[in-house]
Formats: sequence, structure tokens, C-alpha cells
Amino acid sequence: MFRTSGPLEGASAQDVQRRLVRYMVECRGGADARTAVLPLLERLLDALPYYGAGDMDTAHRGALSTVLALRLPDDRVEAQPMEAHLGYTVSYTYRGSSSGYRKAFFHGSTPTPASAAVEAGVEGVNRKLNADWWGRYSLAVLTDAVRQHVGINLHTGKLAADLSAFGSAFLPALAAGYSAVFQHGYQPTVGALQALRAAGLTTEACDRLRTALTDRQLIANLNEALGRGGTSTIASMWFLYNLWMALKALGSADVDADIRAAGTAGLAVPVQLRPGNWWNGEYVDWYVPLSGADVWDTARTTITARMPEKSATVFVGDPPPLPVFRDVSLDHGYSRSLCLWGRLDKYRPHSDSCLGRGTEVLMADGSVRPVEEIRTGDEVTTDRGTGRVVLVESPKRAGRTLYSVNGLPVFATSGHPFRAAGDGGSLRRAVDPWQLADTAPTTIAAGVGSLTPGTELAGLTPTGPRAVTVRAVLPHDATPDDDERVYDLVVDDGQRHNARYYVGGPDEFLAVEAETADPLHDPVATLAVVAAMDAALDAVRERLPDPHLLPAALATTPALTGMADAARRAARLEPRHTPPRPPVPGAEHYLRDGRWDAHASAVENHLVRQYGRVLRRCAAAATAPPPAAGRFTVLVQDVELVGDLPLDVTAELRLELEVPGRDDDPDRVQRLPVARADREQAWWFTLDAAVDFGRRDDPPGPTVLTGRLVAGKVVVGRFRAALPREPTTWPGREHFLFDQGAAVVGRIAVEQQRSGDVDHTPPGDAGSNRPARVRAALACGRWLGQRIAAHLDHGG
Repeated sequence: MFRTSGPLEGASAQDVQRRLVRYMVECRGGADARTAVLPLLERLLDALPYYGAGDMDTAHRGALSTVLALRLPDDRVEAQPMEAHLGYTVSYTYRGSSSGYRKAFFHGSTPTPASAAVEAGVEGVNRKLNADWWGRYSLAVLTDAVRQHVGINLHTGKLAADLSAFGSAFLPALAAGYSAVFQHGYQPTVGALQALRAAGLTTEACDRLRTALTDRQLIANLNEALGRGGTSTIASMWFLYNLWMALKALGSADVDADIRAAGTAGLAVPVQLRPGNWWNGEYVDWYVPLSGADVWDTARTTITARMPEKSATVFVGDPPPLPVFRDVSLDHGYSRSLCLWGRLDKYRPHSDSCLGRGTEVLMADGSVRPVEEIRTGDEVTTDRGTGRVVLVESPKRAGRTLYSVNGLPVFATSGHPFRAAGDGGSLRRAVDPWQLADTAPTTIAAGVGSLTPGTELAGLTPTGPRAVTVRAVLPHDATPDDDERVYDLVVDDGQRHNARYYVGGPDEFLAVEAETADPLHDPVATLAVVAAMDAALDAVRERLPDPHLLPAALATTPALTGMADAARRAARLEPRHTPPRPPVPGAEHYLRDGRWDAHASAVENHLVRQYGRVLRRCAAAATAPPPAAGRFTVLVQDVELVGDLPLDVTAELRLELEVPGRDDDPDRVQRLPVARADREQAWWFTLDAAVDFGRRDDPPGPTVLTGRLVAGKVVVGRFRAALPREPTTWPGREHFLFDQGAAVVGRIAVEQQRSGDVDHTPPGDAGSNRPARVRAALACGRWLGQRIAAHLDHGG
């Protein structure tokens, strides 16, 4: 028995399960121990997947991804929109062979017995989880795959919210989907069940299994394994879960009654596996919700493919000359078409965030003034006294919804930052925290939470500062006025941080900030952004009279092939070859002839939102030590947590990474401590750590990596990544982190590091060495800015 000498100490999940199976097989009874059913039942028990088994995970997620592939809407593939240039226009026609997006991305996908059973089983639990629901889930998952591998600028907040909603809705039907794969898709159990059915012994096998579960010796061993903690408990719970699945597959009329009988006999059934709970989504610790990793292997060819088009260029003239036709192909064209141009562009990005007209600002003399009347040089009240407005940005509203708080004269776009009350939890809040995190990523370090009823904001009243409880957040739809403006104020109060100023009134004001990145938060990344601005700004001014068209004009910018090479070459240079650093930008950087330069702001916003994280990761990766040949190494770059998390900022943080084993190979697990400087760094971490999993065995297809971010004993978030073997053109792929309830709580950037990707830097100038990273960052920025300028100069 397990109790004698502790044979489970250090045992793997597979070893624990094998021993439990052996004990169960020995519970055969007396005189009838040689009946025909016992070898077949033993075969079924031996076929039960052990915890974390790669082949079962492949079968289960493969069936789910097949359903996604078959249910993606098949709307027509759209070509890129017409482009208007000085003196000519260019229109496009799609020339590919796929009539719709489903055929383009999932060509050749066909139903399987497992996928059909999964779809039927899930809908049987909840009729709303039907073909239409799977189609919407499929679009979100495919869009996430595009986000991971192409880097198109998307509405991350909406995508994260949808993945959370779909994942949460699926959890109560998770066991039904797993049961379908257990009976129709996982070949070891499928074969064992077929053998029992062919012999007509399923009823007898069910009775035998039911009887074994009340055996006193087996119960004693199960209870001891369940009570040991760690791997033993996890493996034992998984074993029981699969026993319940086996009972159901063998035709038990009431598995819950069988579980109650085992409990009455003394089995200490964990709460997640008790009657009802096991089937209704209470046991979900083993499951990471679906994301882009689950369709990557099927759709990767199209996600990274060029899309064939025919262009027609029409020049201005009187009479106009005949159009000029030519065959063209667009980098990652199918992905861009899906996300930006067709009817499935559900996650097109939002513009940056500001305050709408009518928002009242508290001035330094105690008066209030509408934000649209504020001018550079005006003085406003800040949390540290008086501040001077050094920049007024006024982009177009562009159809965005504005939100008011508590009926105050405050009208903010979804991502505008409000300051949270007190010194606990997130320091900023927004209606859409992901929008703020995307547009001003440096705000993430101190936390970005949701602005919802019940939250508390920093406020100001005639008697002094106080917390304001949010009672209502009301949306205000856009007006038909295409030229309506919104406003953002950059305020200087003598500090190098974003100064908070106050809006609202007449008796209650809320603290807000400019929605802008803090240039001192990560100076090396800032240098890269400024270098890119310097290289691209003149071309943007010349080619785009309306700077608001910049995101659309750069939507077809070619992939970042070559940026990583430029960074590595620069990192290898001697320190004396470090080019002069551009100045860290202040408000004057966005002025031209004394007035706000909309082009400079548009370029900076686009670079920070679309490339800010990528530039930092590329520069860091360029100075990382190279892996040894033949080793499987993962580069973990950064972790961002978004939203209202019950995170103990004093708890020890660690990242647990695992490469699931195949067949009899053990899983490979690595644990990485996560350091944080202080409480205000509780939500954003830059690790830039290479994690070595040992020699790789060159498996076919992508390598699956799973991971958990753990604070003390609490799992903050989990992720699953498919790391492709081919070279990447998009550094630092981001993967969403899901909590236990399937909600997206953050993201992690991880990438497989190949020995050919990194060249050795000079001795003493590698790793986190600052001069090498500065050179790499400047090279990244210049390369990107030149690429953008060339793209605009050549008309896209």
C-alpha cells in the first residue's frame, strides 16, 4: 500500500496513475476472477490517459480546433480598399482561388467522429452553444492567431473580452466535450471500448468498475494519494475524473449515484469531482481555454501567406488615361483582409483616447473651462498644485463612443486613464483597460483596472481630495459630424511624470491624466521609438496631408523581416560605434511652428501602439546569449497583467513552464522566479530570460508550451503557446493569460530561441549590457522608420 514506505515520493503523474491502475486491477473478487470481462476492463484502465498526456491533449484540442475550422463563417475574401494618392488612385481586386475565409484558412478540414460528437455533446449541455456560437468563437480564435504571428494592430480589449466570454460559456460543457473525445477520438480508450462492446460486456464491465470503487483497500490507497499534495493529488484527481468518464462511456445510468456510493464507502472525493460538479465545469484546473495556438497548425500557411490581387492605377488627367493593371501580392494579405477589410473585421483597432467637448477642466484659479477652449500655456489644478498645459492634442472623434461618469460633465473615450483612489490595487482605470494598455503600454506597470460602478476614483471637492465612488458609467454615441474633435492635455507641473489634472464639477472633480507613454519608463525602448519617428516623420508629412489616415496607410506595411538582423548587427559593434542618442521627447517634440503637430502625434501613437513592445523585445533579444546547438530554449520576455486582479503584491511570483511529454517521455518543467522592484511594478515584468529545456528531439510541427504564473499558491493566469519551428518575422509573440474562470487577465511574450537566430556579441558586451542594447534599439528604430518611409514613398 502507499502508506508503507512512501513510494510516491517524487513520482511522476504517469507513475502515480500506473500504480493506481494496478491496485484497481487487483480488486477482482474471488471465484469469478478469470471471467472474460476482466482482461478487457484492464485494457480500458490501462488506456486511461495520465495527467498531462500529450496524446490525449492533442486528441482533445484537435477535436475542438476541427469544430472551429468547420464553423468559421465563409464570407467572401475582400481585397484591400482603394488608395488615393497625389495625382492617382489605386483600386484592387482579389485574384485568389478561395471563395471565402473558411476555405482560405481551413481548406481541407473535414468532420471527424470526435468533432461531430464534441459539437453534439456541447450543444446538448447548452443549446446556445450551437453552430453560430462556434462560428463566432472561431473568428475570435483565428484573429488571435493572426495577432500572435503577424502583429496586426487590433482592438485587443474586444478580442480579450470575447475570448473570455466564449471560454467562460464553454467551461460548463467542457466535460461533455472531453467525454466525446474519450469515446470517439482518443484511440486507446476508443479501442478498449470497442472491444468491450464487440464482446457484449459493457454492462458487466460497468458493474465491475462500480464494485471496485467501493473496495476498502483501493479506497485507502486513493485517499492516501489524494491527500499527499503535489503531483500525487493532481494525478489522482485526474484518474478519478477519467474513471467517471469510463463509467459514463460504459453506459452507467447515473454516474453521480456511483460517485455517491464510492463516497459512502469512504472515498474522499475532491469537491470538484463530486456528483454534478465533475460534469458541470467545476473541474477545469487541467484546461487552458482556446486561443490562437489551437488553430495555428491548421491555418498557419494562410496566416503568413501573400494574397494575390490585381491593381488598377488611374492617373488624373483630362481626358483621364486608361488604367494601368498589374498583378501584385500582399504580405500576410489574407490575414489583413480577415481583420481589416472584410465583413469579419470585428476586431478592427480603435483610435487613441481623449476627452470629448463639454468636458469641464478645473483651472488653477478655481474656475472651470471646457476642454475644447484650453490652449497651450493655460494653467490648471493638478494633484501637486499648479500645472501648465504644454500640449493640446485634438484628433478626430472618428465615430467613437464617449462615456460620462456619475452624470458629471466628463466625456471620455473608452481608454482614457482615470486615476484610482488610494494606494492599493491598480493605479489607473479605464472603461476599456486593454485599450489604455495598448495605446500607452507604460501605464501597465502600476496596473490598469476597469472603470465600472463600485470602483473608486481619486477626486477633489471644495474641502480637499477624496475618493469618489463610481455610481454610473453612461455611453454617448457619436454624432454624424465627421469633423468633431476630442482632446488630450499634456500637463507639466515640474515633475517628469504624467501630472494628473481634474475634470467634472461644479462640486466634484475626477483626476485624469494624458493618455501618453511615459518616456522615462523604459528609456531604451523610447530611444527606438524616437529613432523611428526621426526616420519616418518627413515622409508622413509629405505623403499624408491628413494624419488620421496613417493607420490605414500603414495597414499593409510589409512584415518586419530584417529588423532582428539589424539589431543583432548593431549589438555586435564596439561600444565606440554607438550612434548619438536622439533626445528623449518632451512636449516640444510634438510642436511645429509653435502649434500642435498632428503628424508627429499620429506617428508616435502608431509606433508606440503597434511597435513599442516589439522594438523593446527585439533589442533585448539581440543581446541575449545564444542557445547551444541542439537545445530547446525559450526566450521569456515580458508579462503584462490587465484588469482587476486579486493579486497579493507581497507574494512570491514564479513562472512555471512545461513542454508536455510524448508517449512515455516525461514532461519537461522549468520554474522561473519573477522579481519585482516594488509594489508599483506588480503588474508588468520584463524577464528577458532564456529557459533551457534540454536537448530537443525535433518533433514534427510546432512545439507546445504551457505555462502558469503563480503568486504564492494562487494561479494568476495560464497560457498555451504553439511555437513554430520556422523562422519568425514577428519578434516576441504575445499569448493571452487566462484565469481559472477562462477570463483573460494579461499576456506573456515568449518565443522559441534557435541557435541560428542569435550571433555572439563581443566579450563583456552581451546579455543585459546596456550599450549593446542601446545600439540594438537605435538600429531597430531606424530600420523601422526607414521601412515606413519607403512604404509611403512607393505608395504602399
